[in-house]
Amino acid sequence: MGFLRKHCPGQARAVLILCTVNALILLLGLALRSGLQVALESALLQYEQRETGNVGDQLSPRGEQEVGWSVFAFSLIAIGGSQILATCFFVQKHLENQAQRSTQQHEEMLLSARELERTRDAVIFGLAKLAESRDPDTGRHLERISLYATRLAAALRRHPSYRAEVTPAFVKSIGISSVLHDIGKVGIEDSILLHPGKLSPEQRQQMQVHTTLGGECILEIERRLGDSGFLRMAREIAFAHHERWDGKGYPNGLKGDQIPLAARIVAIADVYDALSVRRVYKPPMPHEFCVNEIRNNAGTQFDPQLVDVFLSISDQFRDIVNQFGDETATDGRVTAAQERLLDSIVGDGAATAQKHSPTPLYASGDGVSAGRV
Repeated sequence: MGFLRKHCPGQARAVLILCTVNALILLLGLALRSGLQVALESALLQYEQRETGNVGDQLSPRGEQEVGWSVFAFSLIAIGGSQILATCFFVQKHLENQAQRSTQQHEEMLLSARELERTRDAVIFGLAKLAESRDPDTGRHLERISLYATRLAAALRRHPSYRAEVTPAFVKSIGISSVLHDIGKVGIEDSILLHPGKLSPEQRQQMQVHTTLGGECILEIERRLGDSGFLRMAREIAFAHHERWDGKGYPNGLKGDQIPLAARIVAIADVYDALSVRRVYKPPMPHEFCVNEIRNNAGTQFDPQLVDVFLSISDQFRDIVNQFGDETATDGRVTAAQERLLDSIVGDGAATAQKHSPTPLYASGDGVSAGRV
């Protein structure tokens, strides 16, 4: 106050003090304008009048009392404000520390979840590989199926009819769920699984059981572990990847949209892979031949909308089989020897895609559709 009296004129001192009080009141959010501020304004006005000589040298007793209360209130505000600001500072630091710890804990939980997910995927792939190892002719079939299914599902996300169902989680799940599609083959006899030619009707029936065996195996795991998105998808694929769009597939004769979407995706991937690589019962076929066979069976064996999407990305399938293939055809032509062997397997003379026959290359119960993949 002495500094203000010495260096500032009376009016300036009054304004400065008033502005300081107003700033503190505003900062602390105190609703004191009706009480404290009125008293201060009155006291400061009398103080200014005395300094400028407009009134007597002494404040009235009431004025002195108001100034006293104002100074007292100002002191309380300053002390209380300091305590509040200090408290706010420590609370803010505490919250920041808590947030930092929560972030670290969240990151650790995410890391643990990713590690568990990788472990789960590795175990699942190992089990599927173990089951498939009984058929030495399949090579890297599981790797290719996973990639085919993932690429086709990712492309479906751009299709209006499937965008709602094919979420990022769906695309991620089908990559691992699809490798369990033939897990039921572990229960098929070697004499059937490794048969080098066309299966008899009795053998076909036994081969078809692999879909039921696989689906029931995964269902039993679900019962023990509880509901799981990727297990549910794996079960649907195992049960239904040999169902047909026209209802003539197995094991349940599902038709159209009754067939789970994931199973419809894997059906295309499975047939493409069976055609494009060498198997014990057939030679590898050229990419163009495989694409034409899938195109010709749209609406009968396969979901026609899925086939359209497949055709738009078929080059990606070719890249996958070239990178992860075993022995593949490369010249784009079906040789006479391949055609004769295919005719001997199918027995319907529908070996060449150039004829665009409405009869599937592998009718229900024959070749690919019979569970030879």
